[in-house]
Amino acid sequence: MSDHRYLKSRTRTSNVSTVIGIALVLFMLGVLGFLVLNAHALERYFKENVRVELFLKRDLKEVDVMQFRKELDTEDYTYETRYVTAEEAAEQLKKDLGEDFLGVLGSNPLYPSVELRLNASYAQADTLKWIVEQLKKDQRVQEVAYNSSVVENIDATVNKLGLLVLLFTALLLVIAIALINNTIRLAIYSKRFLIRTMHLVGATQWFIKKPFLGQSLWQGVVGAIVAIGLLVGLLQLVQHYMPDLLAFTDMSTLALLFAGVLVLGLLISLISTWFAVRRYLRMNSEDLHWS
Repeated sequence: MSDHRYLKSRTRTSNVSTVIGIALVLFMLGVLGFLVLNAHALERYFKENVRVELFLKRDLKEVDVMQFRKELDTEDYTYETRYVTAEEAAEQLKKDLGEDFLGVLGSNPLYPSVELRLNASYAQADTLKWIVEQLKKDQRVQEVAYNSSVVENIDATVNKLGLLVLLFTALLLVIAIALINNTIRLAIYSKRFLIRTMHLVGATQWFIKKPFLGQSLWQGVVGAIVAIGLLVGLLQLVQHYMPDLLAFTDMSTLALLFAGVLVLGLLISLISTWFAVRRYLRMNSEDLHWS
């Protein structure tokens, strides 16, 4: 009775350690998967925050400003526009400098402006240059200011980060498969003599594999659920402390991520178990003692 209790306790411990191992590996893969799935959204988020400052002529009437904004809003390249009066610009500059420069100058030298944010698909270096050249020709515009290096840096940085994340994800996937495979093989190792005995008395390979595959299916599901729970907890922390990072994440992306974690957990567990049991079925009795 004592031996039976010991064996049952050892089996339970082995199952728990296997599930924990699977969950932790899937959690790390889930974090990287989140970055990969949101790479395009991140790029769009940064590009839609590229701003072009259109400084208007000082004597421009308010009706002309409204007409200019209305024309801009109908353009395909426009994501959003915002009108900044000369007084608002002076107030903002006063806050940035920490002193009242108007008191020294005696007058407001700043121009009213329209802040133009571009749609992500138009935030390309060549396209942005063409847009700026067209806007400079407008008689209502005094000057156009923008930072071309920002767009170029976004493209270069996103491409480099995307490649780095993909390579790291591929490497981690290989490591994850190896770790889960090793964990499952160690769990099945203690039952190698039982597998061999069943095979010798005439049990078919499928009959022997079936309970192990059922157990691995359960371990994969539980491990995936634990990993998804950890991911949800991490996302809750991010939402609380850094909400801007989730501003471009939608429910369909999260559903795809969680489904991917579940499927990956099931596939790796089932395939690893299949080959581990198959390995011990092909061993002779002497090799089982030294494997």
